[in-house]
Amino acid sequence: MKPPETIETERLFLRKPCMDDAPAIFEGWARHPEVTRFLTWYPHQNVEQSQVLLQRSIAAWDGETHFRYLLEVKEDASLAGMIELRMEPFKMSFGYTGAIRHWGKGYMTEAARAAIDWAFQQPNIFRVYATADVENVPSRRVLEKAGMTREGILRKDSIHPNISDEPRDCYIYAIVK
Repeated sequence: MKPPETIETERLFLRKPCMDDAPAIFEGWARHPEVTRFLTWYPHQNVEQSQVLLQRSIAAWDGETHFRYLLEVKEDASLAGMIELRMEPFKMSFGYTGAIRHWGKGYMTEAARAAIDWAFQQPNIFRVYATADVENVPSRRVLEKAGMTREGILRKDSIHPNISDEPRDCYIYAIVK
């Protein structure tokens, strides 16, 4: 099941990306080491790297499993970040990153709640989950504020190359129908 190309919340439009978004993605979060610290990729060195990310993101919409949304702030049309929904049989996971200038405004929690709400409107999705590096306190708070429960620790689960070349421990959070 494919999610809609746009999901609206009180303050955001979660929308399918387009190639024109590359400069805003590069400036907003992709080039910042403090934003990409806990991500699985290195900071972008130029806007062309953000364009490649967008090409993959847009192409993935033709499939059935990965759907990246940009978080467009209604008030000024700026981009507050990105969230990716990953569809699996009977469940969905998601991951996200936020524009540094919008940190602390609750946009990511709002987007996470919207993703969870959409998922649970689908008859065949019973579980939504996400992971966060054990040291990524802001991300853990987003998941908790979105109503998710920390279920445990996944040891050596994910490589965050901006911190270490070795797999790192992550907490797993979930919410069920």
